[in-house]
Amino acid sequence: MSRIRQLPPDVVTKIAAGEVIERPASVVKELLENSIDAGATRIDIDLDAGGTELIRVVDDGCGIDPDDLALAFSQHATSKLETADDLFRIGTMGFRGEALSSIAGIGQITLQSRTHTAASGCEVKCDGGALTEPRPWNGSPGTRLEVRHLFYNVPVRKKFLKSVATELGHVCETVTRLALAHPTLHITLRHNNRLVYDIPRSAGLLDRIALFFTGEVRDALYELDSGEGPMRLWGFVADPKCERGNSKLQYLFVNGRWFRDRSLSHALQESFRGLLMSQRYAVGFLFLTIPPDKVDVNVHPTKSEVRFQENSLVYSLVRSTIKHRLLKENLVPHLTVPQGEEVGVPEQVPPVPVPTLFTSPRRELAEQTLAPWERGEIADPFWRTPAVVLVRGEPLPPTPSPKKGGGESENTETQNLTSPVLSPSLLRGGVGEGLLAEPSHIPQQPAPPFSVGPSGTNGVAPPGPTLNGVQAETQEKGTSSSAFQLHDSYLVLETSEGMLVIDQHALHERILFEQLRRRIRAGQLEIQRLLIPEPIDLPAEQAALVLEAAEALAQLGLEVSDFGGNTILLSSYPTLLGRKAPHVILRGVIDHIVTQERAPTKEALLHLLMATMACKAAVKAGDKLSTEEITYLLHLRTMAEDSHHCPHGRPTSLLFSRQELDKQFRRT
Repeated sequence: MSRIRQLPPDVVTKIAAGEVIERPASVVKELLENSIDAGATRIDIDLDAGGTELIRVVDDGCGIDPDDLALAFSQHATSKLETADDLFRIGTMGFRGEALSSIAGIGQITLQSRTHTAASGCEVKCDGGALTEPRPWNGSPGTRLEVRHLFYNVPVRKKFLKSVATELGHVCETVTRLALAHPTLHITLRHNNRLVYDIPRSAGLLDRIALFFTGEVRDALYELDSGEGPMRLWGFVADPKCERGNSKLQYLFVNGRWFRDRSLSHALQESFRGLLMSQRYAVGFLFLTIPPDKVDVNVHPTKSEVRFQENSLVYSLVRSTIKHRLLKENLVPHLTVPQGEEVGVPEQVPPVPVPTLFTSPRRELAEQTLAPWERGEIADPFWRTPAVVLVRGEPLPPTPSPKKGGGESENTETQNLTSPVLSPSLLRGGVGEGLLAEPSHIPQQPAPPFSVGPSGTNGVAPPGPTLNGVQAETQEKGTSSSAFQLHDSYLVLETSEGMLVIDQHALHERILFEQLRRRIRAGQLEIQRLLIPEPIDLPAEQAALVLEAAEALAQLGLEVSDFGGNTILLSSYPTLLGRKAPHVILRGVIDHIVTQERAPTKEALLHLLMATMACKAAVKAGDKLSTEEITYLLHLRTMAEDSHHCPHGRPTSLLFSRQELDKQFRRT
């Protein structure tokens, strides 16, 4: 091993910069914090190429004395600390004196500043740590700092930077945090001479929340305040109906500083216990005011983590304050009557016939596995009236009523058609078609003898629609093997082995997933283009991620494009998932994308997006299914490649065997 030696100053500077400056957003953060500490009321930010080529920050703060300009680039030079004791009662955003020296080591900096009492200012330049002589500068009071060609002398670090859109998204997130923490600060942000944000001082906290996260979030917020005291919590939490699929909208601040803390995030989630589904996250903007000597902010190079002296007390304060605030609100969800239940469907409207699903070479083989409604003998329970089709924007021409078969009378058929319309129309758009159209997936043996009797028959199934036209053996003995819906979430049916309980959402999710995958592989995914593209407002970071994944989304039928600012345009969606509004499908996909810590491979991304889209489009727990819909869903179950698990790995069904039931009732 070689002898110990002291590293050169330029190497030391680059090492320090690696800890403090990760990307352009880190530079913006450090410069904004310096401006805030200088008492600025307005800060203007200009970027080129996401900040990699130019970062310009101009403020109207107190300015820097000409004699101190050169000293500002020295390591550990600061005006915010004097003694070691000051580290334990920090009241400013910055305090280490490392920011400018770290930035100067990896960029070309021009610093211009003028105090409010001076007749003129002064300018100094620093190129990779090499300082020039100060010279006069005739500018307005405040500080103007330019950083050009970031990482120009550290090309290895520059290679690790992401795309311009991604880096801009990180900068926007930094601006968002500081704008929320300091609601009286006027901030403007421009990128490539294009205005991104212009947030005036008059815009309060709620206005800023609406700007960054849309008015939907702002209108769902409840204000909270723990009251005056040594520790105070105030801010806003959103109604549980505004929950998200990730924790990106949980913002925590202490003494005006944004920070991350798993403990307090857990306290926020705990206060919503019983109000949110699993893997769903609350929305909150929480501001803590704590004596500076009770919190340590010097525990992380980027100052994104803090340590509380009384962590359990802070945890209890957050949890109890939010819990008591939610108790004051009526959070009981309102019952939503399914479309068609209240007004009903006209009794004499002729049903729509089922289109031909197969070409002639496959038809004979396929008809062996078709249910009666697929053969045109009775109406397809998932094809409703033309009025329902018009919701999709696909009017159908009037057609004669299909043939009746299976021994059902006209009254029975009408009764089936006027049952509550299944808002998640299972198979409209061809789910059944896709699953049945692949010869390799057509079972050669008859499906299990599941027979579903229509409602009103007291569990006795008359001759009628049965899976694959096969009658259950138990019917010959005077009984029936009937399926029914439990709690509008589970399907329960008898099998030869015992009792099978099926999660209707998980099963339908698997069916949609396989249908999407098969059609994408075959290049036959039908896409519905929107007559008017739908604008969707997103936080800047999420908009950047969506645009990066635009190619993968296009393969799934979701065509997105940049509309400017934080808005993207959705131009199309897969007709297979037409039962859900296009923006609902896309927002579900976005929630999944932003939770990924690292970018997956293209194949993995497609799999994840297909699974997410199928999940968002599938029937949900609480959706009422008619008898025909239950029968059809069970029929498609026999066609699935893997009917045992949903794409996310959750089981679709549980079997309670006859032996287990006998054991529980002590019959063995």
